Amino acid sequence: MSYDIFLKERVSGETIQLPIKHVMTGGTYIADYDEKTGQFTPAAITDAWLNITYNYSHYYYEAAEGDERFYGEDSDGGYANLGIRGIYGKTGAETISMLKGMAERIETKYKHDGEWITTKRTEKVFKDKNGKEIDKIALLEKLGYTDYTTETVEKLVNEGPSDDYWIGTAANAIKPLYQLLAFAELRPDGVWNGD
Repeated sequence: MSYDIFLKERVSGETIQLPIKHVMTGGTYIADYDEKTGQFTPAAITDAWLNITYNYSHYYYEAAEGDERFYGEDSDGGYANLGIRGIYGKTGAETISMLKGMAERIETKYKHDGEWITTKRTEKVFKDKNGKEIDKIALLEKLGYTDYTTETVEKLVNEGPSDDYWIGTAANAIKPLYQLLAFAELRPDGVWNGD
């Protein structure tokens, strides 16, 4: 699951086409396929669009807490912290300081004396009948595999950058904020939309 975030033309509602191509990637992205090597590589596009994994969402909600600019009507009709969704409906210009502030708050919380801290996390893990951790349980369930157990474990996670996009770390969560910021600075007249 993920956020699809677009910067749209105010009048037409079309996704803005930037004056330059970019290869900003997220959880999903447009790719080119090389038939000779069998490899996919990110394709350069002009769309002001970024997909961001929900694995980073708790950092966004945490950083938006108490900042009224990120609050609005939630899906139940109540008034709530919307996390990154707090930029939806606002212009690029309105969100430049919001995105910078969110990134700064995340970094301030998870980086001390110039170093990313290590935090404890509680995670649910799935194990096969031999006690070996299963990585892709959703896929296995779709295939009818039910011979597993669940266990809640505590893990230590360094909040610095990870080469694995899917790992929820503070540094990984900050990167998309700066990517969105680049879109906002290129087209401050655009309006954010998403999901």
